Amino acid sequence: MRDPELLTVVQLADKLHVRPRTVHEWARRGRIPAVRLSSKVVRFDWASVLAALRGQDRPGEVQRAR
Repeated sequence: MRDPELLTVVQLADKLHVRPRTVHEWARRGRIPAVRLSSKVVRFDWASVLAALRGQDRPGEVQRAR
């Protein structure tokens, strides 16, 4: 099993062809899962985001890195 590809807000926005503000809003509303690394650092797992947007996975809450 390979490690997930964690993306920044800007990287994810670029891949999805949306604005970074949209990514922040989707994460805040729970539409896409996010991994919170600290109080200010959030990353996104590409595969999980795609699954959530395709409706294959229940959009997750913000998770904490361990």
